[in-house]
Amino acid sequence: MSDSAELDAGDGEGSVRVLGTAHVSADSVEEVRETIDEERPDVVAVELDEGRYRQMQGEVAQDLEPSDLLEGNTVFQFIAYWMLSYVQAQMGDRFDIEPGADMQAAIEAAESVGSEVALVDRDIQLTIQRFWARMSFFEKLRMVWELCLAMVGIGEPEEDEEFDIEELTDGDVVTAMMEEFRQFSPGGAEALIDERDAFIAHRLVQLRDAGHDVLAVVGAGHRAGIEEYLDHPERLPPMEELVGTESGSRFSLFKIFGYLITVGFLGFFFLLFMAGVRDTFLLKVFAAWFLFNGVFAFGLAKLAGARWTSAGVGGAVAWLTSVNPLLAPGWFAGYVELRYTSVNVGDIAKLNDLMSDEETPLKDLLGQMLDVPLFRLIAIVAMTNVGSMIASFAFPFVVLPLLGSQVGGVDQITDWMIQGAQNSADLIVRTLT
Repeated sequence: MSDSAELDAGDGEGSVRVLGTAHVSADSVEEVRETIDEERPDVVAVELDEGRYRQMQGEVAQDLEPSDLLEGNTVFQFIAYWMLSYVQAQMGDRFDIEPGADMQAAIEAAESVGSEVALVDRDIQLTIQRFWARMSFFEKLRMVWELCLAMVGIGEPEEDEEFDIEELTDGDVVTAMMEEFRQFSPGGAEALIDERDAFIAHRLVQLRDAGHDVLAVVGAGHRAGIEEYLDHPERLPPMEELVGTESGSRFSLFKIFGYLITVGFLGFFFLLFMAGVRDTFLLKVFAAWFLFNGVFAFGLAKLAGARWTSAGVGGAVAWLTSVNPLLAPGWFAGYVELRYTSVNVGDIAKLNDLMSDEETPLKDLLGQMLDVPLFRLIAIVAMTNVGSMIASFAFPFVVLPLLGSQVGGVDQITDWMIQGAQNSADLIVRTLT
């Protein structure tokens, strides 16, 4: 097994033939074996990165680094990766074949005839990161919602509905499926399909230019795009544009909502201060904000299975993170939780097995899923954040009226804020004049 850049130069002018397969098709597996046995290419290039190759070879899944798992939207990217993995696993169960069997067959057949094996796909974590960053907020919601429905059996095809898996290798059918996904999420399709077509084509052009005769085994959905680039390599985008993480939208709804809370929180205290409100009342408001956020974040973290220390840390910092859109209490709770447990990519396979159990009651199934470290960590991070968000939204409608009743009601607080705004305006005018 080699990276395409590590192979020695071949003899003469190279060539590339692209074989499109269905990843859950027994016939595709047989076609791969027969083609490699007949053609005996110098190199068999497979649609895998090193991580997926090692996992396919049965190597122990590596622990995930906390910094990789808890940065920004990475938790949600893992959820997306898990869901996509689950859908593929369900397809494999339906057609009684292991997902990726075509790639495994290509590797085994190449080794049996003495061909080199080249891994030509982009790192899956990078692809998922860019895929998630390119999707809009509503596309993400729709994707997660529809995949969740599929997981609980809603919207699944009837048992007797006929479906020929081999149609997935037919060009017209694949083109129609790709276009449907492109309409759903143009940005997501670009990261998941177009960029990988270009990345794989870059690797194949490298091998061809080095003089190797190459058989590329890729999913049928990538064949047309890769062949287009092989015919016109001058159209390939620079490799630098296909690697590196994406920052996503600078003005997502979540960020805007977070900034609004920050401005509202700081503005509220500033206006009360400018109105000359007593320090004792301001301290009461701050204490209430601290406790209200802390209780919700702590409670939902414990509900997700967090240890007392993890939930306590999440609750303790919830007051601060709820007014800073760049932070989240779930990150802190997650980091503490990772001191007591480790998670690895093998947990995804465990989750897929659990989700395939159609007999276990949903309550028991959820309990079994919380026993899987990766799912429990994701649940703790998400629920801690949700608790803080609920508290931040409910505070002005639940807590402020109670505090206001001690000083003359909400109307009095409103009058103070208006007075604070007037005093601020007067101060600005006096400063400018």
